Amino acid sequence: MGSLEIFSGLSNFVVSLTAVGLLFFACWYASRDSRISNCIWFLFLGFTLEFIAVWISYQTMELYNAGTTSVSFWVFLELLLLLGSMVCLAVSASQLVTKNMMDLPVILALGILGLISIIYFVFISPDGNVINTIRQIFPIAGLTYMSISFWSQMGQRYRGGYSFAALTSAFAAVVLILRMLGFEGFGVDSWYLAPLVYVMLSIAILMIKNDRTYKKLDEIETEIENSNKRLEKIIRTSPFPIVISRLSDDRIILANNNAVKLFGIQPGELERYRLRDFFADADNRQLLNERLEAEREVQDFEILVKTPTGDTPFWLLASANIIDYNYDVALYSAFQDITTRKNRENLLKNQATRDPLTSLYNRRYFEEEVFKRILDSKVSGEAFSVLMLDVDHFKKVNDTFGHKVGDKVLIELAAAAERALRECDIVARYGGEEFVIFLADTNSEEGLRVAERLRETIGEVVVYTDDGREVRFTVSVGLSSSAISENIDMLIKTADEALYRAKNSGRNRVVVFTPEDLNNFNASAERKNEEANHHPIFDKENSVEISLLDGVESNHIQSSEKTEIEEPRVTAGTVLPGVDEEDLR
Repeated sequence: MGSLEIFSGLSNFVVSLTAVGLLFFACWYASRDSRISNCIWFLFLGFTLEFIAVWISYQTMELYNAGTTSVSFWVFLELLLLLGSMVCLAVSASQLVTKNMMDLPVILALGILGLISIIYFVFISPDGNVINTIRQIFPIAGLTYMSISFWSQMGQRYRGGYSFAALTSAFAAVVLILRMLGFEGFGVDSWYLAPLVYVMLSIAILMIKNDRTYKKLDEIETEIENSNKRLEKIIRTSPFPIVISRLSDDRIILANNNAVKLFGIQPGELERYRLRDFFADADNRQLLNERLEAEREVQDFEILVKTPTGDTPFWLLASANIIDYNYDVALYSAFQDITTRKNRENLLKNQATRDPLTSLYNRRYFEEEVFKRILDSKVSGEAFSVLMLDVDHFKKVNDTFGHKVGDKVLIELAAAAERALRECDIVARYGGEEFVIFLADTNSEEGLRVAERLRETIGEVVVYTDDGREVRFTVSVGLSSSAISENIDMLIKTADEALYRAKNSGRNRVVVFTPEDLNNFNASAERKNEEANHHPIFDKENSVEISLLDGVESNHIQSSEKTEIEEPRVTAGTVLPGVDEEDLR
């Protein structure tokens, strides 16, 4: 296709070489698409061989005009390169059409036939006219084959590049045919036609690359749509409630029927709902978001949710992960209703920590929780107090009105105490009619005011019997504070001691255990410990020593003597020292 004039001047050669370089760049850029890589490089190789063949033809003409040597070998090499160019263009076209090498035997057969023709007409029976015809037929055949292959791609959606390549290769083939026929008009024999074809093919190859990129995007979009349809089908038929929400603004973009029923939302108005609107606990949602940011996937996460129309929150077990959905980053969430399980867990927890009659905390929970509170108070330096309450003459209430009324008294007392105290305070039933209270951030003076107010509040409580009779009751209160001790056992003991004093001093009052009382309390406790640890064997008073040698014949003890041991007697109406008759139960 190239003219010998390409090499007759430096400017012509530079322009032509630049056009070949542009063709190389276009082929390199387009070859990154693996499906057309081989096709593109065979095309470039074909035109490169043709360009070199034209240069050899120019050199052969120079040698022939000089008459210094035989040019048969150079003509043979030129025609061999043109044959290789035709084969490369044919292979390129074949791969473009069939994506494989199924017609390679045909191309090889044509190549072998051409090689035989070259050898015959160059070495065996030289014929200049035939050689000149062969020199033009090989490029025409290669370009024609290419043009047909490019035209065969017109059925594709993106075919601009193929159309331009088909027109370019057809134009080059027509120019060569006109040259072979001896037509000289319209610049058919001009040197710049070859660089022009190279540039046009470069543009066509870049367009093909662009078309294939759009085709890939279409394929990806189709795959995404099919994937989304499959995902949507799975979601809609899932037995679990599933919600997909957009991660950027948290709006719901897909919810199956089970999720619609669970959250009470309108199917036709999904995007007006946000997933965050259904969380009943903001901290719970924040924790879920933090785990998603760190792990991008969360399994079996318990959340407390609510519906737009419902007032009662309920528990769900959520599993969530971040996915790509409809060209957007979304949150895929699946839920399982675990309200029944959570209620059962709360029931078991309450049974372990609550008193079944009053629903207050029990003794075990109180001691464990207050132990933690005291540790926190040590760090913060806050004071605290402990109250011990006891219902006055509770045995008389039970004996007079029955245990049913007695239970009502305890229930109403517990309710009144919870209403009168803060949420940070702890009220517990310690045992029987005794109650214990932990007052956070409260010293003994403030605790006394709280205890007096509580005593007055309880004194106003009225319980009715089944026959309508009013039952009123009072409480005695003992108070101990962190000024006495920071040990929970010691606080309870000293508060109980103060309660004992309140009972003995007339009931319906508050007694504070002061630091001055601590010395006497410790001495009394030591005495009790000594008495508890004292063994009668060490008590020698009023005891008679007995020897192992003593017997019936002993003269030291007369057989007629008898030792009489008097036992203390408790008669009716006797009250033991320090014990109130009402407390004898």
